[in-house]
Amino acid sequence: MQHRGRCRPGCVAIGRIVLVGEWGLDQRRRRGWGGGRHRRHAGRRRCRWAGSGGAGGAGGDGPGVDLDGDGLDDADEAELAAAYLPYLSLDPADGCPLGGILYRIYPHPDDAAKLHVIYDHLFETDCGLGGHVGDNEVFAITVDPSKPPPEGVVAMRAASHQGTLCEVVSDCGTCGDLEPCDTQDVGGKAVPVVYTSKDKHATYVRAESCSSFTVCFDTCTLADTPATPVMVNAGEPGMPLTHDLTAAGLVTEQNGWTEMALFGFDPWGAALEFGGAGVVADDLVDPEFLTPVCP
Repeated sequence: MQHRGRCRPGCVAIGRIVLVGEWGLDQRRRRGWGGGRHRRHAGRRRCRWAGSGGAGGAGGDGPGVDLDGDGLDDADEAELAAAYLPYLSLDPADGCPLGGILYRIYPHPDDAAKLHVIYDHLFETDCGLGGHVGDNEVFAITVDPSKPPPEGVVAMRAASHQGTLCEVVSDCGTCGDLEPCDTQDVGGKAVPVVYTSKDKHATYVRAESCSSFTVCFDTCTLADTPATPVMVNAGEPGMPLTHDLTAAGLVTEQNGWTEMALFGFDPWGAALEFGGAGVVADDLVDPEFLTPVCP
């Protein structure tokens, strides 16, 4: 349900839109739809105006706690990143599914009334062909916070096997020439799907882009239930919210991680690879993942 106007208990307000009732984060979790398990502020409902100019606008109460300096309250960032998280479809037969999500959320540079969210899905292991410790797979979305989830997800992009001969960029969304996103019905709502290939964890936003006939032999399956990984806010370049994914609660023994080379990892470390995978700091600022605003 959407309500315009005054913010009240049990709501999240961005710009001049207040999301309440069935769209509250707690309700979304009770429906069993994605959302992840957030390290901080999990299940907490907040009410914070970001101004009439949209998520990045000035005015109103302003951000309450904005340690990364992007104009958004940090607790609201946690709720929004979880609320608009797509349906994460991991193959049920994946041999190494353990992972967590590091995300960056900020006002979209092309339209401050929209949000850009980068999700870096970090896996403990790539157990496919040529496997290695550590795996980082990125997808990104544009959110229109004037629309409740999942309708507010207006564009998505993923790049599988980035920087290799196997690279496939997949896009979907609601504007321009974008193909519609694949969706999964959850509680009567069509939730956009992000597919993760079996064992290699290559990421796609459309099933037809994930094919075993490519040189990398990826296969993707629509899972019966979405993955719900732990989520941690990376913050912004120059104003990070974490320099240690273990201290932040993502790469921990309690979460099942055992590869000690990944413990204490600094996601903003320049040229620092995640085990035998890519550089996470580059993922968080990669312009290839800048999704359109879909006006």
